[in-house]
Amino acid sequence: MGKRYSGVREIERGEVYEVNYQINGVRKQYRVNATSEQEAYLKKVSDMAEHQKSLSLPEEEQRRLTADFREAWEKVRQDIESDNVGKKGAGRYHKVFERMFIDFRNRHFSQIQNPNQLTPLFFKDYKNYYVNGEAGNPKAPPHTNGWRSELIIVKAIVRRLYQLGYCAKKIVDELGEFKKPPKIKKEYPNISKSDIEKYLAFVKRDRPDYYRPIYFIYRTGRRREEVTLIKRTDVILNGIEPLAINIRAETTKTKVRAPLRYLDEDLKRLIMGAMSNNRIEWLFANRCGRKCDADQLYKYIKRTSMEIMGVEITPHYFRRRFLTECGKANAHIADVQAISGIKDIKVIMEHYAYSTVEGQQKVLEVTRI
Repeated sequence: MGKRYSGVREIERGEVYEVNYQINGVRKQYRVNATSEQEAYLKKVSDMAEHQKSLSLPEEEQRRLTADFREAWEKVRQDIESDNVGKKGAGRYHKVFERMFIDFRNRHFSQIQNPNQLTPLFFKDYKNYYVNGEAGNPKAPPHTNGWRSELIIVKAIVRRLYQLGYCAKKIVDELGEFKKPPKIKKEYPNISKSDIEKYLAFVKRDRPDYYRPIYFIYRTGRRREEVTLIKRTDVILNGIEPLAINIRAETTKTKVRAPLRYLDEDLKRLIMGAMSNNRIEWLFANRCGRKCDADQLYKYIKRTSMEIMGVEITPHYFRRRFLTECGKANAHIADVQAISGIKDIKVIMEHYAYSTVEGQQKVLEVTRI
């Protein structure tokens, strides 16, 4: 090896190199991905410059750059809470942080002691660890194993670590080179209207308390989280007649207020029924007199849809069906947005684009002689 590449040792030819250097009596040794010794050496020089720069930082900033992962997580947790991410979202952050920076790191990269020591090799090996089934979702598509959604959270965590001063910007940039796998469009179940009516009739008999939010989702295409978080005070009344519903910003995915300004007669009757003898603050109460839980609603639909219709669906199916039916009926997109609360026009167009048997029959009729 030439002198100019001192401190670089080849581990896997054209793939992995070990670099080491010493500054102010502190030695650093780690592995990098590189296509040549020269590239590995340039990465070493860049890292040395960053390290030298950190030595001139204020004492508190230096301390954060050497803080352990437990302290870093506590600050990330506080940052998440201040953003009102929600219990479910915060739980996802914690699960991914523990899996990657505690479990995986302790098993495979024990030499990394703080977030500022993270490397592209660490994230690449974590991807392989996750996708190959050690930690991934066995129900996800085989070629991704849930890596797309995992990577979204990983990047979000690392961005917060950088913003809180626990790692350098280059770590965020290096992770940014990891591209998300393409989103796989799930097959849209071809369920007849009669089967849907049969299912809703069953739910109305079996669980009237669940029927109300499920029917509301079916008619409006709203997210189950939004629906189960509607308060009675969100309903705008004219006497006892519901006129509109204020969907509060804190309950929406985009954190933007998304009011439902028009209700037809069926929805008015549904809401009046939900408010009748309701002693809690939430519009949709369960049979125990508590707030209807979004996760329990999800599990109920998933189980009973298979029993009644022979096909397993989730609340999100009704959202997709709403958009697809609106597309088939050539409903104006602005009106669809107003009812569903969807802000992103791309989301609506994605579902408008679903092909259906009825639609294909209509197209073929055009070319019939």
